[in-house]
Amino acid sequence: MAQEVDTQVLIMSQLEMIEYSYDVTITNKNDICRWIISATHNSHEVLTVALALNNWVAVNKGGHLNIPRNTVEQIIAATVGRW
Repeated sequence: MAQEVDTQVLIMSQLEMIEYSYDVTITNKNDICRWIISATHNSHEVLTVALALNNWVAVNKGGHLNIPRNTVEQIIAATVGRW
């Protein structure tokens, strides 16, 4: 449980950094956090997914973003090879 909380904090901080970097609001951060937790096994994988999400937001930025589940799943599959 403690490890999951640490992972959640890591993911949320990465998502908040993305928001700050591109002046956007990711409206479904909690969902994204759950999806990443369910598909990753360590902090290296989490950071790899977060970097790919950062790139996706850079291309698709707008004021309020709701990143679709299928987009997150594709990013996870492409970066850590599972979903």
